[in-house]
Amino acid sequence: MNLDPINATERKSLKKTIIQEIKKYIIDNQLKFGDKLPTERNFVEMFGCSRSVVREALSYLENTDVITITQGKGAFLNESNIENLLSNFFFLWQINGGKIQDILSLRVIFESSAIDEIVTNNKEGELIRLKELVKKSKCAATLDEFREADIAFHKQLLKATANHLFIQMTNMITSYFFEVKHINMTMEEYKTATDEHEKIVEALVNGDADQAKSLLTKHINNTKV
Repeated sequence: MNLDPINATERKSLKKTIIQEIKKYIIDNQLKFGDKLPTERNFVEMFGCSRSVVREALSYLENTDVITITQGKGAFLNESNIENLLSNFFFLWQINGGKIQDILSLRVIFESSAIDEIVTNNKEGELIRLKELVKKSKCAATLDEFREADIAFHKQLLKATANHLFIQMTNMITSYFFEVKHINMTMEEYKTATDEHEKIVEALVNGDADQAKSLLTKHINNTKV
């Protein structure tokens, strides 16, 4: 009996099934960063499908940064990194009419959470680093130097959580916002922003989370975009 060839829709569905099966295999076998996956032939035997479908599924997982395929060596599990996923999300969000004010709101939420973390846990080390960044930013002489100092301050604020996933998410949001096309600030405005950073740090030193968050919210919402 001759079987009809698999059509495009069926092949796409089969590929999605195999992708999920490979992910399930990774979870069930508790694979970690750097671990090697079975060969294409092994997966063919496990799932009872064609080698071409397995290859397509593995290619998808590589393109989405789940694995890395090295010629002659095989496929290896990557370290978790949400930044590439968020990068794709923000690209689609932007071309579908996303507003930069939405990013401002996200920054306020996340950075306010970081402020609570610093004050609640009395993270003196974080305060010292923030003070050093403010001091360094006062020496900035160009727009690029001010911009880099501004980014560094806000990223350091977010690092206070010590939550790896949170830091990846917030770093992506901060980096995306600070793309040159989003920012339109003069030297004087950057100097004012540096003064605002200093006041935020002073409130943190005093243990006044509410004041620090109020200053932060005003500071972020004053950003010219």
